[in-house]
Amino acid sequence: MPVCSFCKNAYEFPKGTTVVQKDSSVRYFCSSKCRKNMEMGRLTKKVKWVRKSDVVKAERAKYAASKASKE
Repeated sequence: MPVCSFCKNAYEFPKGTTVVQKDSSVRYFCSSKCRKNMEMGRLTKKVKWVRKSDVVKAERAKYAASKASKE
């Protein structure tokens, strides 16, 4: 399962885009939105929707951990 080079989101392999650059480095993108933001030179720290998804991921992990400890 590849991880997006921009938003660090895991996705299924047939979906998304794989970009091989001239220096033979490989970049994986889950969507065209991530690919275009990377091409424009944006940083993931400054993009609001990436930071929101990080917060949501942390909340889900916290909820799953508390649910597992109760069982």
